[in-house]
Amino acid sequence: MVEQKIEQAIIDFGMKNKLSGVLIGYSGGADSGALLSYMNKYAKLHGIHIAAVHVNHGIRGDEADRDEQFCRDVCRELGIELFVERADVPALAKSEGRGLEETGRHVRYRTFRRIIDTHPELDHIALAHHAEDNMETVIFNMCRGTGIRGLSGIPPVRGERVIRPLIYCTKSEIIGYCIANDIPYVTDTTNGDIDYTRNYIRSEILPRLTRINPSPQIAISQLCTLLRNDDVFIQRAASRFLAENGIETECPRGLLASQEQALLSRAIRYMYDKKSELLYGQRRPYQPLDFEHVRAVTRIICGGGAHSRVSLPGRICAAVEGDLFMMLGEDEYEAKYMYTPEFYIVLDDGEHTVSELDAVIRVSSEPDIEYELGLRGAFEDVYHFSAKRCALVGDIYIKNREAGDRITSCGMSKLTKKLYCEYKIPLGKRNVLPVFCDGAGILWIPGICSRDGSAAREGDEAVHIYYAHGRRAL
Repeated sequence: MVEQKIEQAIIDFGMKNKLSGVLIGYSGGADSGALLSYMNKYAKLHGIHIAAVHVNHGIRGDEADRDEQFCRDVCRELGIELFVERADVPALAKSEGRGLEETGRHVRYRTFRRIIDTHPELDHIALAHHAEDNMETVIFNMCRGTGIRGLSGIPPVRGERVIRPLIYCTKSEIIGYCIANDIPYVTDTTNGDIDYTRNYIRSEILPRLTRINPSPQIAISQLCTLLRNDDVFIQRAASRFLAENGIETECPRGLLASQEQALLSRAIRYMYDKKSELLYGQRRPYQPLDFEHVRAVTRIICGGGAHSRVSLPGRICAAVEGDLFMMLGEDEYEAKYMYTPEFYIVLDDGEHTVSELDAVIRVSSEPDIEYELGLRGAFEDVYHFSAKRCALVGDIYIKNREAGDRITSCGMSKLTKKLYCEYKIPLGKRNVLPVFCDGAGILWIPGICSRDGSAAREGDEAVHIYYAHGRRAL
């Protein structure tokens, strides 16, 4: 029965072309023992190369060492190469702020990838997850909060490397297979410790489900297949949308807001994963976005203000700036949108270079059209203000914007923060846009407004101020 189900899984999930150069995850338990035995028989029949890997998590002391030695002995007797990795999972869990189960999983998969990457004769990884494991995963994800992918359970094939040939087999069938074929295995005594979430599901919840259905794992397996098919269809639609619009880590906000929720949520997850990959590469921890994360990001896309952000795992933030939505590292966001240089510069006649802003300012008594044209060829943003000399009080100077700054314009005293919002000044420019002042307060904010009564008219003696920012690339 077990071998028939394995062969059916191989057919149903297209595993046959992946059964070459196989690395088998081997804990020494009945599940991985059955998989190792089957793959050993398959390898001899088809002439393929196999090897096994055992990860000692350093959790169970002498018992873990016993399991490691057991795996060594079995593989030696079968003539199968065994890779052994030792890790202090409790110490890693503490340093990374994760649970033992999650940390152990990360360690295992990092080990699998490293061995595959460094041994060209090994192409794929075979793991011994079975029908009950799949059911536990569905229940765990459902209780934690998940979407269609989480309810699809354990994927029988993940990417181009990972396969799970036992996914149709029940635990009782696997135990029976081991007994019938004299396959030795060891038992992990922590399997009965219900302090572990999965053990609690296995010991306390699954037996009660049999009162409703004597084979709940089969029913849930069927559910997973249907949901997985739906997920693949929606994911392909999302992938087409992303590819057609060239979306990776940023895109027009309105484009996302116009999509159906099923596609939008996948686009958000894709952009987050892409940014995580760019920031951390192969070192990135796998931290999928949960329902609340996606809902919070959806809110700022579909109904947030012009400047909004949501903090996400891995020090990544989703941000809206005007009509642009983007995924940024927290440090990148702070540097781009929250950096506030501090400066105070008195402006005498002549040209001033403001290194803090990468800007140029010129003050003169006469207008200079040629000078202004030269600035427009060299800078992205160029502004010219003619101030009435008799309206000036003391020296002209520039300073960085500060909380509470106000300017009197159109007969009203207005907060600069409110003006920046009204004029839709991008957040990244607000803190590097200087305010021009004199002894009476703010005189002029480039691109926004000037103080009432300060702008020169024809015939007035004037002071001409040129401000250029954003040097063009050569």
